[in-house]
Amino acid sequence: MIEMVDATDAGPRRRFDARAAFDSDLDYIDDITRRQASLEADKMVAVARLSRRVRGRTLGLDAEESAVCGFARTEEEKRLLVAEVGTTLRVPECTVGSMVTDAETLVTSLPLTLAALQAGDITGRHAHVMVAQCSTIPVEAHGEFEAALFPVASRLTVAQFTQRARIYRERVHPETPRKRHVEASERRGVWVDPAADGMAQLSVLLPAAEAIAIDDKLDQIARSQRGPDEPRTHAQLRCDAAIALLLDPEGDLATAAQRIRPQVILTVPALSLLGHTEQPAELHGYGPIDSVTARRLTAQAPSVTRWLTDPVTGHTLSVGRESYRIPADLRLALTIEDETCRFPGCRRRAQRCELDHVHAWAEGGETSHDNLASLCPKHHHFKHESDWTVEALPGRELQWTSPVGRVHVTEPANPAHPPWPENGPTPESEPPPRRPVFEVAGDVRDPFAECLR
Repeated sequence: MIEMVDATDAGPRRRFDARAAFDSDLDYIDDITRRQASLEADKMVAVARLSRRVRGRTLGLDAEESAVCGFARTEEEKRLLVAEVGTTLRVPECTVGSMVTDAETLVTSLPLTLAALQAGDITGRHAHVMVAQCSTIPVEAHGEFEAALFPVASRLTVAQFTQRARIYRERVHPETPRKRHVEASERRGVWVDPAADGMAQLSVLLPAAEAIAIDDKLDQIARSQRGPDEPRTHAQLRCDAAIALLLDPEGDLATAAQRIRPQVILTVPALSLLGHTEQPAELHGYGPIDSVTARRLTAQAPSVTRWLTDPVTGHTLSVGRESYRIPADLRLALTIEDETCRFPGCRRRAQRCELDHVHAWAEGGETSHDNLASLCPKHHHFKHESDWTVEALPGRELQWTSPVGRVHVTEPANPAHPPWPENGPTPESEPPPRRPVFEVAGDVRDPFAECLR
């Protein structure tokens, strides 16, 4: 029997609020992510506690006494722990070995990172980046390293945080960049990793300058082939170009590619360029590189731009309301400073972005250092054609507000840098010059000069 209900007795119907429901789902997803991070922290603490117990059992100590002794132990003890955890979790022993090492470093040396992970303010991948970068510097420097990077960890994506941590590691590492680069270059190689559906991934480990140059050349080739009748995406064009250049060196594409000279942007401190210091240079799209490599690349550069910066602010210049068109030197400075698109989380290189007036020119905005930002075409359209809004903050930070009211702040990847620490390395001998394989858009920074006018 079906009972009929008079709708008039049900009371007033509530109007469904789609935006509130959307916002509620976002909060729910964020809460789950935070709980996952907290559980990851709990797991790392438990792994570290297991490590203490294994050592305590081996030495005849209880857990508390073992904790006081620290984490030093023999390889046999570590193998015992790895085997126990690996068989229980059904994961490879190499994975467990890395987990144990990470847990020990996190619990003993990185209290801020552990606390942030427990609170869900960062993800497990952020914590892993911090641990991985710390693992290559002395233990006594871990606290300073963590304190310098911790404030930005919660507002950067993992890729952005990795870049920031890697650059800062270069600044505080006790060994010279040149020594580490020479040792790392010995590990260069090429690997193939099988993928599904008849595909495979080709990985190449090579010096950064050459990698950036190859990337730029593939990009230029792909852009030259785009057109209304070209069905392939930009990514597919880049891939097909790499295949053609490697497997068909005498083909039409390879012949046409010979006329394309890839470019890299390099910022070199003036005193380092002259050989008076060993301060690293900045390779756009990568980060710090050693001064010997920088001097070699600069010597090959067909042109060099002298970028004069204010010694206090590091800012360049403004043309105010005199011109909508952005001067070339200001464009170059902003490209280097932003490094990527300034929309939250976007990693598209600034070289492939457009410069946007944050406060629109038509509404009185100036063509100035503080009112311009790199935006990729996709997010440039977001700014002008959606409900996303952006406001310029001091220090060229951008405050983005989403259509549902969520606020995100981005900052330049390479703001005016403080001086690099001088650890007194002696200038290293220059390698013999070699034939240039790409052009370098050199950029010599003079920190003692006044701003360009």
